[in-house]
Amino acid sequence: MARNRGTSKPYFQEEPEPTPERWVAPGQPYPASPPYEANPSVAPSRYNPLADLRQRSVSPSELPWPVPPPKRSLTQRIARHWPLWTVGALVAVMGLGVGSAVMLLRIPNLPNCRAIFWPTASASTRMQCAEAFAEQATVEGYLEAIALLEALPSDHPMQGEISQRIETWADRILDLAEQAFQDGQWQEAIAMARRVPHHTAAAQVVAERVETWNQIWQEAEAIYTAAETDLANLQFQDAFTKATQLLKVRNAYWRTTKYDELTATINAARETLNELGKAKRLASQRTLANLKEAIAIVEGVPSESPLYGEAQKVLGELGQTLLEMAENALNQRDADGAQQMLSAIPASLNLGADIADMRTIIEASQLSWQGGTTGLEGAITRLQSIDSSRPRYGFAQQLIGQWRAEVEGRSQLEWAQQLALAGTTDDLRAAIAEAEGISRSNPVWNEAKTHIDRWRGQVEITEDRPILDEARQFARMGDLNAAIAAARRIGSGRALHSEAQDLIRGWRSDQERAEDAPILAQAQQLATAGQFQDAIATASQIGRGRALYDTAQEDIALWRNQLRGQQQLQRAYQLAQQGSVAALGEAIQAAQQVPEGSPQRAEAVRTLNRWSLDLLRMAESEARLNLPRAIDIARTIPAQTEAYAQAQVRLREWQIPTPVTPPPQPLDPL
Repeated sequence: MARNRGTSKPYFQEEPEPTPERWVAPGQPYPASPPYEANPSVAPSRYNPLADLRQRSVSPSELPWPVPPPKRSLTQRIARHWPLWTVGALVAVMGLGVGSAVMLLRIPNLPNCRAIFWPTASASTRMQCAEAFAEQATVEGYLEAIALLEALPSDHPMQGEISQRIETWADRILDLAEQAFQDGQWQEAIAMARRVPHHTAAAQVVAERVETWNQIWQEAEAIYTAAETDLANLQFQDAFTKATQLLKVRNAYWRTTKYDELTATINAARETLNELGKAKRLASQRTLANLKEAIAIVEGVPSESPLYGEAQKVLGELGQTLLEMAENALNQRDADGAQQMLSAIPASLNLGADIADMRTIIEASQLSWQGGTTGLEGAITRLQSIDSSRPRYGFAQQLIGQWRAEVEGRSQLEWAQQLALAGTTDDLRAAIAEAEGISRSNPVWNEAKTHIDRWRGQVEITEDRPILDEARQFARMGDLNAAIAAARRIGSGRALHSEAQDLIRGWRSDQERAEDAPILAQAQQLATAGQFQDAIATASQIGRGRALYDTAQEDIALWRNQLRGQQQLQRAYQLAQQGSVAALGEAIQAAQQVPEGSPQRAEAVRTLNRWSLDLLRMAESEARLNLPRAIDIARTIPAQTEAYAQAQVRLREWQIPTPVTPPPQPLDPL
């Protein structure tokens, strides 16, 4: 707010912000100012320019333009934001305090120890640099610190403190060596320990400490090596037992890292052994698919595994198995199967020469299968490319010898066939002799044997047919014994032997029928007369294996059935003669046991009906005296008899209780 220099009264008074109607739009003329009114209370006086100026002044609210608010002083502006200034002041004070503490506590900068010229360096500088080197906590740092202090004279005033620090740093070097040993750095630990200054107290125990380390390390290595040996011999339990001994070793590296490594190796080896066992079981099935799966399992064994050597041995066995199966497939004339076996052999087995030889052998075998001498000779020529330096040379030579023998045998068989063309007995015998000269091991022998059997059969038929005709002639004349004797002259194994035996069996059957027919007829006559026991005894004279034996046995079975029916019926009659209810019941049961096919069955049925009617009459008579007894008698009548239906009616009548008429009740009096 502006103030008048000559008076304390304000030249302008503060007015409120101009109202909207006092604003003038841009481009519009300002409104006319209202006329000034004279103050009637003031008397006119002499003209005063300053007073006139004051009088002509207007208030800000009467101005035609807006008037900005008065500018505030610096003090007012600071007072308006006092919280922010307070926080800033506190932060500044705290920062100043922290900085002062750091400046007070900070160690003075060490000198550049690497650039100091030590012959002229002071003892305090040596002490500072020695402490700096020791703070590195390394062997080199401790040794450099010791070397700096050892250069000071022995009569130095701080010699006691210097010696104490040297001993402390020497102990720390030995501690670093011990830590390195516990971390598995055996040789490094020994090297560290031997660098301990000899004039220190720690140097006196270095030799003992190194000896202890060597003993501990050698003991642990011996345990580990023994466990590896057991593992190589597949003695997993012994290996694990030795592994647990590492837990007692006085070295953290062997108790933890090497123990975990050894146990993990044992477990992995055990799993690998199980996998190898699975591969062997698959291989034992000797199928291509299983062998491929077995090879994949074995090839998955890592080279660092203790069982890697065993796995390679199994892999080699699988390769040899595939080669053997390829040979077997070749023997069965399965060239495609043999090729598949060879393709499944892993390249890592270095069996390329064997595989190449087998492929050559397969090609030669396919030529030999074409038949004829030409195919065999081509196969022999193809195999001659396998020389003595090749791995399958022996097998190739075996096939060459076999095929050469087959060529010779085939030529010999062709000559025998030429001899047999005439068809005479002598020519056939000559052909047989020629064909029998072929070796039994020759591949042509089976074919030759077929021709030999056919030619020999023709010879035997020619020789034995007259004998068989003679036997038939005897049989037509009725002399069966002579016919049988003649037919027996044809020995076993000859072409007509089966035909001769059939004739002999027929003629012998005719003889037996002629001999046994009278015996069977006599037995049948006895049976017709009812003498079943004698009939059975007579028919039993016909022995087993004779022509009428089966017929005699059928008759015997029939007669035994009839005899059993006769005996049962006789027993039933005997029981019924007693006349009692119990006897009639037993007689009925005996009659029921007469067999269905027995001639006495009809008579047994008639007697059953008669005896059941007798029981019914007895029950009806008994009903007048003893009804429960009558019911029991009626129940014994069998269901298959004529009296059964009537007995059931009587039972229903007798078992219905008789209704009881109640006595009349007296009438109530009115």
